Amino acid sequence: MALITGSSHVLTGQSTTEIHGQGFFGAYTDAVMPGQYTVEGSGVSTGSVLKWFKDNFAVDVTSAAERVGLNPYDVLNEQSKNIRPGSDGLIINEYFQGNRTPYTDSKARGIIWGLSLMHTPAHFYHAIQESVCYGTAHNLRAMNAAGFEVDRMVACGGATKSRDWMQMHADVTGVPIALTEVGDAVVLGTCMVAAVGAGLFKDLPEAAAQMVHEIDLIEPDQERHEEYRYYVDKYCDTYPRLRPMIHDMVDHEAAKN
Repeated sequence: MALITGSSHVLTGQSTTEIHGQGFFGAYTDAVMPGQYTVEGSGVSTGSVLKWFKDNFAVDVTSAAERVGLNPYDVLNEQSKNIRPGSDGLIINEYFQGNRTPYTDSKARGIIWGLSLMHTPAHFYHAIQESVCYGTAHNLRAMNAAGFEVDRMVACGGATKSRDWMQMHADVTGVPIALTEVGDAVVLGTCMVAAVGAGLFKDLPEAAAQMVHEIDLIEPDQERHEEYRYYVDKYCDTYPRLRPMIHDMVDHEAAKN
């Protein structure tokens, strides 16, 4: 299973058997490899929600970090590390631009609940990070229900720059995550396709064996994984309960235009 991260998250997996079910796309025949089937799940708004928070609610952190040459995300990530799993009861559904899977609902919208006076900006940032991980777990649950079980993911893209966030992904999903030497999968994949086309390798599996080098394997913390099950369940339960009201609001606002 590939975990492609950035402004959005995409999960793509390969199977030798045809798989169909609810809450994911596919299986697509021969989409990546001849004789194999591709399944796909995705979160529309992931890293983009962190950027939204940074740009709108962490201006002071961003300004202070940039004055001393630090990456604002590194500072926010460091603050996030001090927050306990579950963000002290703060749950966010990160559907800020709709939901691609498992609901495929363009009218879905972001949800924030559980706020109290004890919550800080660090809680909010941490809860956004967790929401992305919860969404990943939700997609994996949909695939698992159809018989596609994931026991390992290979991650790439922007989120891999934060090992702590990758650890959170592993803890929430319960799936080990491998990191590669080249984190930009688009560039590396293009080079692999070109190498096969040029005849340097006979096919993509051979190219991958020679060109993809894993440098780290992040194992889930089983104690935290068990703790996170409760919060993933709450995350998954939230949107179906509020969907009629959210759809009504979206339609109401659209009628103004």
